[in-house]
Amino acid sequence: MKRPHFCNVDLDIESVSSLRSLARELGDRVSVMFSGRMNGRHCLFVEIVGAGKSQDAIINAFCALIEGLSAKGRQVWDHAARKEFDCGYEARLSSARSNRLTIRSKTLRRVAKLGVGVAVTIYREET
Repeated sequence: MKRPHFCNVDLDIESVSSLRSLARELGDRVSVMFSGRMNGRHCLFVEIVGAGKSQDAIINAFCALIEGLSAKGRQVWDHAARKEFDCGYEARLSSARSNRLTIRSKTLRRVAKLGVGVAVTIYREET
């Protein structure tokens, strides 16, 4: 079997308040996968548009968008209850060797400064 295959990084945001203004401000720089209410919270799940193929490049592109938010956009961001980068991989795990998934320390410092968590989702390999 092969190493896990990197698919993409999603940004998942949950809030007690509406996230519509944040979605509008991010505009066409993101692709909205879901925007609406779920389990009593407002949710916005997005992917970055045209950020490159690497996990670090996508996370850094998201960070740049967040850092560039207007004061109103930043207020909505800061009040969100959950902000998480979800790094998706397709499982191609091999028991013959270990499989490492890494994010550079420089990227992690930037993520932490924005108050974002990091998750890793492993999807079943498509056959």
